[in-house]
Amino acid sequence: MQSSPHSPLSPDGDEYRLVFPKACKTRDVVSWLREGKQQFKRAPGPWVTCILIWFVLSILLSFIPIVGQLVSGLMNYVFIAGLMLGCHEAHKGNAFTSNYMFAGLKQNLPKLVGLGLVSMLVSGAIMWISLGDMYPAMLSGNLESLPTDIDFNGLALSVLIASLLLIPLMMALWFAPVLIIRHDLSIYAALRLSFVACFLNTLPFFWYGLIMLPMLLFGMFTLGLGMLIVLPVIMVSIYASYVQIFLEPVTATTIAAQD
Repeated sequence: MQSSPHSPLSPDGDEYRLVFPKACKTRDVVSWLREGKQQFKRAPGPWVTCILIWFVLSILLSFIPIVGQLVSGLMNYVFIAGLMLGCHEAHKGNAFTSNYMFAGLKQNLPKLVGLGLVSMLVSGAIMWISLGDMYPAMLSGNLESLPTDIDFNGLALSVLIASLLLIPLMMALWFAPVLIIRHDLSIYAALRLSFVACFLNTLPFFWYGLIMLPMLLFGMFTLGLGMLIVLPVIMVSIYASYVQIFLEPVTATTIAAQD
């Protein structure tokens, strides 16, 4: 696999470099999730603390009309990027602490906020196109403003179309936070590389999603308590897949070739 000509070396001098996304095998999904389980077992307290902070901030912001939802959407990828830095340190053998929850505030903040803005604008446009005038009512929670003669068959079709259209957006956003905060890529470059990586690994991520579905259902059916375990496992598995898909060890031969 050749290195991308626009792939910078890791900014903090690690013995890895960013390369064009590689295709993984389906069985690699198991190793990603196993890494998530192991890292959570090493630092359950800090991980649970991070998720609780995230939940509490989201709930508090939800009480502020419009502005609260806007701030929450803009900050989500800041928090995710910070957790990716924590995963990076844990991957190197250092301790994971809850301080990483806010690490994104200190590094590449404008790009991460911009990523959140792109996510909100594109997803909002997709939902508006698919659901029409029903989307603002559903977004605001004012269900009384919905028409009484709703065509539920048409609504189900609209939701299906919206879900399908959101898949490419999710693919572009999946690795974007870690690519921005670890390699200082532009928003466009991070979105493009993330989409390509997910596209090249369609089958592994299909099985990844099938495994994640019952885990997420477990988290929801336990009144959200299960999410304190599920979300950390997902976060670490994202980082583990990023390492396998995007990083390549810098060997002595590689260094000599660059010189």
